[in-house]
This record gives sequence, C-alpha cells and structure tokens, in this order.
Amino acid sequence: MTVQPKLRNETPKLEFVVVHPLYDEPEQKCDPSQLGPMKMSNSVRFSLIVLRGYLVLMGIMLAYHMFDVAGAFGHAGVK
Repeated sequence: MTVQPKLRNETPKLEFVVVHPLYDEPEQKCDPSQLGPMKMSNSVRFSLIVLRGYLVLMGIMLAYHMFDVAGAFGHAGVK
C-alpha cells in the first residue's frame, strides 16, 4: 500500500491504493499444530463455562419437550 500526498489548494489529500484479496499475493499461513493453547482471562473462562452450562440445559429441556410431546411420560390426567 502506498500513500501519496497530493497538494491542491494547499490541502493535503492522501490516496490509498487498495488491492482486492483475489488479486493480491498469497500469504504464508500459520500451522495451528505449532501454536500453543490460547491464554484466557478468568472472565472469559467463566463466560465460556456459563455458556456451556446454558447449552447443556437447553439441550436437556429440548429432549424433555420432545419426549413429552411424544407421550413418553404418560401423564396421569391424559387418557
């Protein structure tokens, strides 16, 4: 990317050359197997644990609802 100032009416304007990623030179990619584990703060770790618990709870509730609709529990009031 090049920056070329243009002076017109004593006001500098910057022009940027934008290259579309399809026409740009390919970059060397990182190998994920050589990277170490990500470092997480305590708040991020807590948030991910809460999210995991929420998803497990929603899965249990969905399974209960599916079995309930299928009539697997056989409620006493239903004949």
